[in-house]
Amino acid sequence: MNTSRLSLVLALGLASCAAPPGDPPVDAPSPLASSCPTNELAFTQANGCMNDGSVEFCLPTGNDALLAHVREIAPTIEAGSSRGRAGCNLPAETLYFFPTGEAECVAHHGALVDAAWDKLCRIAALPEVRAIVPTWYE
Repeated sequence: MNTSRLSLVLALGLASCAAPPGDPPVDAPSPLASSCPTNELAFTQANGCMNDGSVEFCLPTGNDALLAHVREIAPTIEAGSSRGRAGCNLPAETLYFFPTGEAECVAHHGALVDAAWDKLCRIAALPEVRAIVPTWYE
């Protein structure tokens, strides 16, 4: 085999190892992370885990399509039954908690990992979400 054919075979073989173009992986940060609506967040990425284990926000009660969309972004959210620190307008709104555990934080009371920050930015960008605030239990 001559050198040019060998080079072509090698180049084609290496090209087949490259990742195909298309959608980024689900856990990859979205382009929104660079334009995060930080005015909706009562914390930064650097101190996003300085709370009692979660951050919270309100969603309109009974909007199943919106809730399903938010659960696609953050499947681990949990509903609460009070107004919370987010000040939900009961019964028109329901309180939701986004956990800030080991998977979401670089350290206890530390920064949010990029993937968790991205999820919160995507939730904060929804017009129905007024604010996302740290959870503090008394």
